[in-house]
Amino acid sequence: MPLQEEFLQRYPEFNQTDINLVGLFIDDAQSEISQKRWGKLYQRGVMALTAHLLRLRLDTSENQGNAHHNLAGESAGELSVSYAVPTMDGSDQYYQLTAYGQEYLRLRKLVGIGVMVA
Repeated sequence: MPLQEEFLQRYPEFNQTDINLVGLFIDDAQSEISQKRWGKLYQRGVMALTAHLLRLRLDTSENQGNAHHNLAGESAGELSVSYAVPTMDGSDQYYQLTAYGQEYLRLRKLVGIGVMVA
């Protein structure tokens, strides 16, 4: 079974997404994960990272290019909202933006890979 079809079985919420876009993000995820290092968890890691990248891409499209921010605070009286802005400082905060990114981190922990700094 092609990886794109397996991805859509695992993450059916992306069924309406263009299959070519799914393939593009699978390629991106594969280029970021070492099959040798991840071993048996490689495909699951690729799919979780693909879902994370794809969800962020779709959110960006829906928000007309605006950055995605996690809600950090909220009030009702006198309406107050604050957002946590993730930093791209080599930490894992970027992956916390989606449930898929959190799954990727969980799998990465099982593989024994810590924060990767370029």
